[in-house]
Amino acid sequence: MIHDYLRIALINIMHRKLRAWLTVIGIVIGVGAVITLFLVSSGLENAIVEQFNQLGAGRIYVFPKTQIAGSFESALTEQDLDTISSVPGVEWTLGYRVTGSGIEFGREKDFTPYLISIQTDNLKEKVEGITYFTPAEGRLFENNERGSAYIGHNIAYEVFEKDMSIGNNLLINNGKFKVIGIAPKIGTPDDNNIFMSDDDFVELFPNFGDEVSFIELKVTDGSDIDEISNRIQNELENARDDENFNIQTPESFLESLQVILTVIQVVLGGIAAISLVVGGIGIANSMFTSVLERTREIGVMKAIGARNSSILLLFLVESAMIGLIGGIIGLLLGIGASLLIERIVINSGFGLLKIIVTPWIIIFGLFFASAVGIISGLIPAYRASKQKPIDALRS
Repeated sequence: MIHDYLRIALINIMHRKLRAWLTVIGIVIGVGAVITLFLVSSGLENAIVEQFNQLGAGRIYVFPKTQIAGSFESALTEQDLDTISSVPGVEWTLGYRVTGSGIEFGREKDFTPYLISIQTDNLKEKVEGITYFTPAEGRLFENNERGSAYIGHNIAYEVFEKDMSIGNNLLINNGKFKVIGIAPKIGTPDDNNIFMSDDDFVELFPNFGDEVSFIELKVTDGSDIDEISNRIQNELENARDDENFNIQTPESFLESLQVILTVIQVVLGGIAAISLVVGGIGIANSMFTSVLERTREIGVMKAIGARNSSILLLFLVESAMIGLIGGIIGLLLGIGASLLIERIVINSGFGLLKIIVTPWIIIFGLFFASAVGIISGLIPAYRASKQKPIDALRS
């Protein structure tokens, strides 16, 4: 029985090709827009989650509330670093200093805003498993190593006309540093980082004094990260006698970002849904016209015994088929557009986009398009089913 409904619906659509395709286009645009926006926003979330997973588990970050070097009132200091190190449950700490500096390679000069100091003692153990600190070339710092630099991908291959290699000398604030390692390409601003030992940084920039830009720490295995975070909060408040710092975990960062991304998805989805509403109106208009054109046909079917439910189902199948055809095309265009956007973003050097097409996305797109078709055709189908045979035959 359903096979007959599908065959008749398809014949009716083929008899009105131009109108059918114009109606389908509305659904194609709507579904394509919804799928593209959904995949791009979820792709952004996927990339961010992946970036945070690369930071490793059990890590906590402490930032000054005013994150500007030289903001003495809220700046973190080496004393804060010692305070955190003494908190039970803290395995190790790393203090980072960040500033901008002129750099020179060969006869070319440039500027980096991401010159970062790092404490080299037992560094390999502390950053083990973190993608950025798994060198694409070269190695990491040895204990107490001086006069060396670990550089991001863009510093090595994008900033200067000539590519850098391991062993090259890089002038930083007129100090000579040997390139010992090149980080893998991440696709974030981290690709522009330059790391040097903490001792070298303090020597180049003595005005920093004991100020620290931010602090990273690792909790001991099995410890409750929230409990340790609360301990650090209390200890720092007592030691500093202020609250001019923020304590963050990758999980709290991620929760905040996911709230923002959810709002973005809802807003963008709402905008895209407008085009689906327009497509649905197009289906309704087409089906109303079809009912008017086929009034006599409806009368004949009723005269030979067709029930109201059969007429209703026949028109609903037709509108659902229009929605499904538009959904298939829109789904393919949406996926293609999303993958194209991903490629453009990656090639531009940002990299914060990871499109994942799952089966449920496909099912959702097709079901949604069919549902729009059925809902849009419901009123015209109902009107067709309620026509009286004698009135329809007179038409």
